[in-house]
Amino acid sequence: MEVLLMFLFSLFVMIVPLTLIITIIVLIVRFIGRYEKRADARLELERQTAAHQQQQFDVLVERLDRIEEKMEVRP
Repeated sequence: MEVLLMFLFSLFVMIVPLTLIITIIVLIVRFIGRYEKRADARLELERQTAAHQQQQFDVLVERLDRIEEKMEVRP
């Protein structure tokens, strides 16, 4: 009986650290995955914002060109 208990205890002592290590690795991988998704979402939002700002800038330049043309036409 003592031998069986010693065997079970030694098995338990080997399995618990392995389980903890595997659990920690899984948690780290999940955290990194979520962080990458958030970073990708932020990057996409910044790209969209930059594209929108570029469109607004293009409209302003076009308006400025029209204003300059009208000023040149006037005597």
